[in-house]
Amino acid sequence: MNYTIKEISDLAGVTTRTLRYYDEIGLLNPAEIGENGYRYYDRYSLMKLQQILFFRELDVPLNDIQLILSRPDFNLLQALEEHRRSLKERSIRLDNLIKNIDNTIETINGGNAMNAEDYFAGFDEAQYQEEAKERWGETSKYAESQKKWGSYSKEQKESIKVEGDRLTRRMVSENPAASPDDADVQAAIGEYLAYINENFYTCDIASLRALADMWVEDSRFAENYDKVRPGGAQFVREAVHIYSAQNE
Repeated sequence: MNYTIKEISDLAGVTTRTLRYYDEIGLLNPAEIGENGYRYYDRYSLMKLQQILFFRELDVPLNDIQLILSRPDFNLLQALEEHRRSLKERSIRLDNLIKNIDNTIETINGGNAMNAEDYFAGFDEAQYQEEAKERWGETSKYAESQKKWGSYSKEQKESIKVEGDRLTRRMVSENPAASPDDADVQAAIGEYLAYINENFYTCDIASLRALADMWVEDSRFAENYDKVRPGGAQFVREAVHIYSAQNE
């Protein structure tokens, strides 16, 4: 059975413009083109489009998808098994993130208070490690951090994480009346700077200020601080800038 571009568009939930683009780059060509110039797709086209959408769901770039699907040793059943495994892992992670959100909402509404480490439950550490490598992989700070982190035992790593969570909450300050220049907030920032130097890499005042700017600019970091208090990332950024001006 053949399908028109409109029919396959409706079935797959993708636009006809997307399908034409896939044809243009050679990712998904029609099974045939009629004398009237219409594109027609067959059952094989459906299965190939399904693979493309699976890979896109897993954030694989189009160029990489094209290379994978064009390999002579590409095995559809193996690919489906791999998709299932990857999506199952993502499903578990998303369930954990949803649970984190529910617990945070309950805490804000006066329910059970969360432990410091619970604010960051469910986040994919490997994702941030890979991004850190892309962003800072050629820097001495990244190399120093990787070397130190790799030398710690599992128990030491957990202890370092707990201490980081504790200092983060102090810097953000759960006290709604606190201001960025409060003594405890400023002391927490000084302790956080020492914490980075001791456990990760050599960090000066300018580097700390750049980190604080990134916490605001990157919504994923901002979200973590904003969980502790509304506007938490901006609060910490202002506090760090105050600390920097007083200690440079």
